[in-house]
Amino acid sequence: MNELDFIQAFLQENAAYAREKFSDRSGLTVTTKTDATDMLTEVDLTLQKRAVDAIREQFPNDAILAEEGEYSTLPADPHGRCWVMDPIDGTSNFVRGRFPLFGISLAFAEGGRAQAGGVGLPGNEDIFLAQRGQGATLNGHRITVSETRDTGLARVDVDFSTRGDRQAMLTRAAPLISGIGQVRCHGSAVVALCEVAAGDADGYVHMTLNPWDYAAGQLLVEEAGGQATRLQGEPLGIFDGGKGVLVTNGALHAGLMNLIQA
Repeated sequence: MNELDFIQAFLQENAAYAREKFSDRSGLTVTTKTDATDMLTEVDLTLQKRAVDAIREQFPNDAILAEEGEYSTLPADPHGRCWVMDPIDGTSNFVRGRFPLFGISLAFAEGGRAQAGGVGLPGNEDIFLAQRGQGATLNGHRITVSETRDTGLARVDVDFSTRGDRQAMLTRAAPLISGIGQVRCHGSAVVALCEVAAGDADGYVHMTLNPWDYAAGQLLVEEAGGQATRLQGEPLGIFDGGKGVLVTNGALHAGLMNLIQA
């Protein structure tokens, strides 16, 4: 089994579990991490354990980077084989939400870049997949980014994140929010990145993201014809230690970057 097939199988096999837990949250175990809005559920932990166990069985020598617990440290060799996983991105939506705006993200990286990746959106029964140089798909159908070129018509997801990061967003993104056509905030990086890849949104901006938030989504966008960089235009690496992320359809990248830097 190659890496992309492994990702697809994992997402397919675990979508029903996440969907079932979302449909009945009456007994859901919820704890918090850095603050009261940074939530962790039994579903996060279960999905991460399932992924770790499956990777250990299929690819026993590979490194693993994941959001929770002991796996949240960057790999010793940033150019080696490494799996990057977010068990539930959009946990706050999962815990308190009418609409299923959350996703399961899994990517395989080598040479410091994602080589294969996928995002499952269990609530929509959607699976996004991409392999470097091979394009991106949604449920088996090829997807491409939008063709929007006018920032005044752009639909951009502006993620306001946690309270600690919000002042930076309010300061940096004020010209962006004023200059674009439509503003969205899904509260899930993987949902926003999937929308950019599929052409349903034109851009996404976040002041701080961790590798597991964007590893698979970045590959999806790039393979769909889009662009992903740091806020100043530097390359977006999975293990580069940077924070801010700008992802667009490519045609809008320079324009949105100029608004952020204004």
